[in-house]
Amino acid sequence: MQTVFTLFTRVKVNGRENIPQTDKLIVVANHMTYAEPQLIGFLIKRKMRFASKEGFFRHQPVKLIMESFGCFPVHQGVADRKTIRLMEQYVNDGFALVIFPEGQRSLNAELIQALHGAALIAQRTGAFILPAGITGTENLKGWNWIFKRPEITVNFGQPFQLPSNDDKLSREDATKLIMSRISDLLPPEYHGVYAEK
Repeated sequence: MQTVFTLFTRVKVNGRENIPQTDKLIVVANHMTYAEPQLIGFLIKRKMRFASKEGFFRHQPVKLIMESFGCFPVHQGVADRKTIRLMEQYVNDGFALVIFPEGQRSLNAELIQALHGAALIAQRTGAFILPAGITGTENLKGWNWIFKRPEITVNFGQPFQLPSNDDKLSREDATKLIMSRISDLLPPEYHGVYAEK
């Protein structure tokens, strides 16, 4: 995928110096296409694991491909204790855990309502959260884009930590905080449900 991005797109990266190299880390970003996971994997030079929709793992050939890229299945909207423990273990073992809080691709490039998984794991592990705002990948549809070399911009923000559970920050408020950090890295037209009222 690195070759594809290099040859057929123009990737601009801001804030690369914000990427922690050693701390416990959860990477969160907006999600518009299948390109964002590969893009983050290309840009962050750490061993990584990607939380992915469970449906991709139902067919053995696809499952093998997903697992080869460091992906693991997540049942959306379900309190799956086994998966929660697995994600905590990845973080504690030094993997950068990549979570797209929205849980699905946005069809219009605007932020949609996020799920609480990233906040849950961040609060339970004390990991740093690295927010990323991505634009341009919504243009990677069909095949003719390879002749246009669309520009993709990735903005990495400052890593931050959520207050611990002892500080009584609700899961919902923690999720809003995470999404506000992502939306701060995106142009206003991408803010969607997280636009300032």
